[in-house]
Amino acid sequence: MLGEDVQHLRDTFAPDTADAVWIPDVAKKGWILVTRDKRIRKRPLEVQALAHAKLSAFIFMQKADPDRWGWVELVVRRWTEIKDRATTERRPFVIGIPERGALIRLR
Repeated sequence: MLGEDVQHLRDTFAPDTADAVWIPDVAKKGWILVTRDKRIRKRPLEVQALAHAKLSAFIFMQKADPDRWGWVELVVRRWTEIKDRATTERRPFVIGIPERGALIRLR
């Protein structure tokens, strides 16, 4: 609707699909993950799956989870930065998106 090619994970995968299952498929499609699951970078299986699949990802790192509209606001507010970094960073990458301040390359 806004001219962006974006898909929600649930458009392609069942809600109960394990991260270690969908991560390789998303990487094969050449997609970049944008997620609010800040714990994904700390769970050994997911970290291994991200690294093995060479999936690039942006991870929101808010201390408290906003409501649905709060997430929409965060994504819209940071979208230009996400797009810029997605086109300039060497892949694969994992970039953290803090509540405030510059995006941080985590890997």
